Amino acid sequence: MTGALKYEWIRITTIRSSYWMSAMALFFTVAISFVIAVFVSASDVSEMNIPQVTTYAVTGGVSGPIIPVMAAPFYAVMGAMAIGHEYRYGTNKATLTANPDRVAVLSAKLLVLLGWVFVVAAATLLVDLFVTWAFLDMANFESAIIRPMVNYVGYCLGFAVAGFALAAVFRNLTGAIVAVLTYPLVIEPIIYGVAVIVAQASSAGIGKITNLLPAAAGRRMLFDPYEIFAGFGSDIDVWGVGAASVTFYIGVAIVLVAGSAFFIRRDA
Repeated sequence: MTGALKYEWIRITTIRSSYWMSAMALFFTVAISFVIAVFVSASDVSEMNIPQVTTYAVTGGVSGPIIPVMAAPFYAVMGAMAIGHEYRYGTNKATLTANPDRVAVLSAKLLVLLGWVFVVAAATLLVDLFVTWAFLDMANFESAIIRPMVNYVGYCLGFAVAGFALAAVFRNLTGAIVAVLTYPLVIEPIIYGVAVIVAQASSAGIGKITNLLPAAAGRRMLFDPYEIFAGFGSDIDVWGVGAASVTFYIGVAIVLVAGSAFFIRRDA
């Protein structure tokens, strides 16, 4: 296991894409935080909404329903590269020859990936906190800000794991990247939109299935205040933030189990 960890650490620290993906994830999030902090003033919002605006700035706008989590696609691509690079450059057989324990290889890749993404995501939030404190003229940091921040890190980690697992399923870097980006950005929104239209046009309870969409559930768990934004734009009965979090992590776990099974059982 130690050898596998050293190998994966060397891999992730010696390829430029790791730094590019991390830098872009940090840059876009901090840029949005800066824009919010600079251009929103106390006169624009009521006093009771100031804590929510502070959270909005610290999270780069993702505590509301409009701005997507800009960092998530970059972490998903990093996850896909952790395994996808092995197949793309034909180093998978050499890796498994040097360390035949597939469980150790897979675990080492996952642990290093999670550690890297956790540090970058946490650092991004720290920079956002500083930007908000320095430029938001009515910043009000309350304890309610903790949940969206923690869930932000969890959301980023979830996308990294999804990309990682899909690369193990497809054994192809391009296929994994397409899948991990297309599903949450294209497929789920289509399913969600159709379900909402059908639910509003009839008395059918089909709208409730939107609660089972993992990417949408993960996005909702970042909302603050949750009760206002969770059902944004529809009359669907939305589950609570706890259920949304569980749905997201179960979805990620299912993909990870499938990817792990494929990697461990299939030929190199």
